[in-house]
Parts: sequence; C-alpha cells; structure tokens
Amino acid sequence: MLKINYSKSFDNNIYYTSIANKKFDIKVCKKVNSKCIKKDGKIEYVIRDELKDISLDKNKKTISTLELFDIYKSLKIGNFESLFMSISLEDLIIGDFEKIQQIKKQIKSNGGIKENKYIKFLFNYTDLQPDVISLFFENHLDISTCYYCNIDFVNTYNTKSKKKNKFTLDHYYDKSTYPYLALSLYNFVPSCYTCNSKLKGIIEFTNLAPSSEKYDFEQKVKFKLFLDGMCQNLQIKSKKDIEIPLKENYSNDFKDYIEKLYLDERYRVHKDIVFEMIQNAELYPESRLKELQNLTGIPFQQIKKDIFNLIDENDDLSKKPFSKLIKDISEELGLV
Repeated sequence: MLKINYSKSFDNNIYYTSIANKKFDIKVCKKVNSKCIKKDGKIEYVIRDELKDISLDKNKKTISTLELFDIYKSLKIGNFESLFMSISLEDLIIGDFEKIQQIKKQIKSNGGIKENKYIKFLFNYTDLQPDVISLFFENHLDISTCYYCNIDFVNTYNTKSKKKNKFTLDHYYDKSTYPYLALSLYNFVPSCYTCNSKLKGIIEFTNLAPSSEKYDFEQKVKFKLFLDGMCQNLQIKSKKDIEIPLKENYSNDFKDYIEKLYLDERYRVHKDIVFEMIQNAELYPESRLKELQNLTGIPFQQIKKDIFNLIDENDDLSKKPFSKLIKDISEELGLV
C-alpha cells in the first residue's frame, strides 16, 4: 500500500558488508541425536558437510560468506557457476528490486534450487535475522506502520536493556521458494504480523513491491466513499450507511494484492474514522471555520487540519496508521 521511502541513513553498503563478512565455522561438533559427542573426554569436531568438497588451510577456522560464494562458483559446487554465472554476491544482497526481478527471471526457481543444500546454507536467514538483519532495519529505517496495510503501528521502542521492534520482515519473494533471495535487502518489507504471517505467507503477488522505486499503489489506488441510497447530502445516521472500498484507476495491477490481504474487509471495520470525518464536515462548514479563525487568530488551514486530522500533501503516509484512508477520503469530501 505504501512505498518505502529510504533515507540517506539507509546505507546498503553497511548491510552488504555485514552479510559478506559473516563468518562460518569450518568445523562443527560431531553430533548424535542432536548432542555433541566426545572422544577421550573431548568434543569431537568434523568439517561441515557443505565444506567437505573444498580444500582449505588446516589452520583456517572460519570462512566468510563472500569467500564461500566465490569458491562455490569457481569450483562449480552446487551448480553455482551456472546459476550465478553473471550474478555477484553484491547483486544478490543489495541489488534494487528491479535487479531482484532480473535475477529471479534468470535463475527460474525450481525444485532443485529449493533443495540445494549449498544455497540454503549460504543464504540462511534464520542465523542472521535477529542480530544483523532486523537490527539493520531498526537502526537505519524509521519504521512506523505496516507498509502493506497502514493499519498497525510496527515501530521500534526502547526498553531498559535494548531497543526492540514490533515489525516483522516479510520476504516479498518467499525465501523457501527463492532461497537465494533470503538475504536480499530490497526483498524485505517491514510489515505487521497479520499481513506477513496470517495472510500473505508464501503468496507471490504479481505487482511491484513497496521497496521498488516504481511502486505506484498510492497513485493508482484510492479509497472511495459510497453512501447508502437513502442518504442525501451526507445526512448519514451511522457508519453502516457508508462503504469505503479501494478502487484502482485504469488497471488491475493491485487487484490480487487487495484481495489476498483482505484490505477492503479489514478497513470496513474502521469505517468509524470516515463517519467521524463526515460528521465534522457537517458541524464545521467553511463559514464556521472562518468564525473560529476570527475568534482564535489561528490560521484557517491550521484549524481545518486540526479538526479533520488532514494529511499534508508531502507527508510520509507511513508515519501514521490510516493516513492513506484519511488522505483519500479528505479528497472525496472536498476538504483538500
């Protein structure tokens, strides 16, 4: 619903460095029934299964993501040389959304890729999610509301011990289907639990992601106000007399997105916001607003903004819940 506006502090090179330099232990403890086994009282270590086909310095204890990616390609391990023939690790990690689409089209996901143990190992999201990926978003993107629905706050907050967040990071292209995109920065969409886990899951939308520079939901899709046939001149008795569906102009690019995230149904619960705006429009016609200006000395537009909770044209809609709804209905009511 809302385009992600990346600030100057959102330095993708910092993110790339943290991923490329991530260290893997070359040896891990030998396990039986998920427990490390001992030999002569000492834990027995073995070379990771994903590294057995590589000749490494015996004194080397760790290997980085970048080193391993290049080695897999050069030694033709896990079909890396074919899959990522003209694709660099940097392309995969911080390529923009359009680059991600190109990579996805070039590789063409199939069952072999989903089960490729080398790809799953190298691009393991779980290991990096709390301390690297989520932390990067906490520190470099001012997240307030869900970019998919604009209903819920998903902001960060401080506790006595550390900063915490309420957002989840959705993989726009599902990480189980496209494991090589599991760490791709612009494949992440900060979202609420409902949108990410309860509704979207592994669904693949056909439109662009909010991380794309070309994302145009705001321009193409608007909330529209429909009144019950018995109502005239905004004389409505309750929120039951109104409907506020999302309508797309001149295309159906976002039809699938609106339906699968149940946006119309979820916003129907919040019709009271629009009902209150309509009531205020009745209580405060332009003549009354001018009276208040004369009485208080507060500028006309400021009074209007305060009463109707109006959104300025250049405001970042992601900063407040329901800001797109308020902005669109304000236009429908002729308040802006």
